[in-house]
Parts: sequence; structure tokens; C-alpha cells
Amino acid sequence: MVAYRAFFGHVDECLPGVHFESRQAVKEAGLHKEREAGISWGLDANGERAADAIVLNRGYEDDIDKWDEVIYTGAGGRDRNTGRQVEDQTWDNRGNAGLRRSRISNNSVRVIRGSEGERDYSPISGYRYDGLYRVVDDWTEAGRAGFQICRFRLRRLPDEMQELTSFEQQIRESLTPSTRYEADFYGDETPEQPTRRRAITIERIIRDTAVVRRVKEWHDYTCQACGLALKVGMPGKGYAEGAHIQALGGPEGGPDVESNVLCLCPNCHVRLDRGALYLTDDFYVVDRYLSDSVSRPVELRTVEQHRIGRRFLRAHRRFWRIDE
Repeated sequence: MVAYRAFFGHVDECLPGVHFESRQAVKEAGLHKEREAGISWGLDANGERAADAIVLNRGYEDDIDKWDEVIYTGAGGRDRNTGRQVEDQTWDNRGNAGLRRSRISNNSVRVIRGSEGERDYSPISGYRYDGLYRVVDDWTEAGRAGFQICRFRLRRLPDEMQELTSFEQQIRESLTPSTRYEADFYGDETPEQPTRRRAITIERIIRDTAVVRRVKEWHDYTCQACGLALKVGMPGKGYAEGAHIQALGGPEGGPDVESNVLCLCPNCHVRLDRGALYLTDDFYVVDRYLSDSVSRPVELRTVEQHRIGRRFLRAHRRFWRIDE
């Protein structure tokens, strides 16, 4: 067996949210070294086996995925034909030893989710890179099948650590087009004097993740709430915004996954973020501030490939103390 070098962190500027059609495509992107095994490992700087990535895709019945925290079952002891656990797992397994080594060395581990994982956090098809986690604990216990299994607790790194390294970010910022506009400045002059026009260049990075872009493309940049399709710029070019149902950030923040994102116009986005709009569990949009005689829930526009998580709708309503 060839012993590859482990690589910890993002690969080739591939940021969380990128989608892949197959495990082979994930491997070719360099995110995971294996085409079937759940744990990717290689040799670290000290020549020790260390894990640098895992796949969550209904691999073991004991896995628990809560997005920010994952309880992951190690490798080994399964019947290849039935997938059932038939013997104990051990720390001699290369993958298990690799994840334990990464826990000891405090290495980051890439997490890739497949379509057969936890419904609300997984893509509806293929695989999605979901960023960097850290192994914070490992132990053995009896699994559901009665055999000893190796267990790992992984926690997602904070959002600010899911970005590119400072060097990579500098490169990206240097390639980001500037937004230019002309503004009127009076300065020491009075309004009666000729107006001086000064060109101002503003550099800004527009945060538009791969997940958000995918959702907007699915809906053809048309608002799911009101049906508005804004056309800006080039003919036929649409504008919409990706609105997270359960807002990102903080201890109660939601994940940046397709099931937690809506495609909305700017107006509906702001109103959702401020609690003026909310969604029912059967996907109706309710305006809280229209009078009873005018207010009528509107069915949310949906497409087949966009699966929306009810847990995020409920979290949004809880935050705004909305009682249906």
C-alpha cells in the first residue's frame, strides 16, 4: 500500500459548500484519498498515520450528525456483503489510529457529507464538502449490534476558521473586481459653486457561498416567497439573494446547507431576517403584519431538487417567538 502524505485544511481553495456528483470526483479533487472507505489518512510530518478527512453517508448505524458536532463511528468489523457489524473494532485499524492521531495532534479534518446522511444536513444527491472539524475525543463502547466500536467526537471549527488562509485570501482579494461609482462632494464649496465629481473605488468581497449560488440557480433567481424575478445588468441576468432560514453564527446558529437556504428577493430577505415573514411546517409564507382581512398565507415556490428542513423553519419561529 502506498503511504500518502496527510494534508490538513482546505485543498486548492476549495471552500465549504462545493458539490460533487460522486466519491470519485471527491477523490479527484484531493479532498479524500479513498473511493469507498470513510476515513482518509496519510503520514504526518513525523511519519505517523493521521486522518485528514472523513465521509458521512450512512456508513454506520451508530453515527450521530448534529452539524456542529458529529459522533463518528470508526472503521472495521463489518461484513462487506451485508454491512452489518459482526466483530469488534480495534485501534489497530489504520483509519481509527489515524483519527486518534489527529485528535492528539489537534489536526483539522475535512468533513464530506453524502446524500444518504442526516436528511437536513446532507445534499439531496452526490456529495458536498462541509468544511473543517477537529477531533476532540475518542473512546470505545458497545454499539447497537453489541460489538465494541471506536467512537470519535468531532466539532466544527468556527466560521472565521472556515475561510482561506491569509495568503490565499490576499490572492483572492487581489483578483476581486472593484465596485466603482461617482459621488458628489461639496467639500469647502457651497452648493451654488460647480459640483466636483470624484471617482471613488470601493473594494469589497461579496460573500456568496457555493451552497447559496446553487439554491439561486435552482430557482432561476426568482423569489420563492413573492415570485419577483429581478433582472439587472446583462439581458436576462437575474438577481436574488440567498436567505438563511435559521441565521448563521452564534451558539444557536444554523448551518450553511441547501435545506436552510431560500432564494428570495432583497425585500423578502430583509423581512424574513426581521421576523416579518415566517414559514409554516407545510411551507406556507405568512406575513405577520398584514391585517387579517388582507393577510393570506402564500404557498412557498419550490423545485424538486431543493429540500427544505422543517427544523430550520421551527428554529426561525422560535427565535421570533411566533406561535402558530
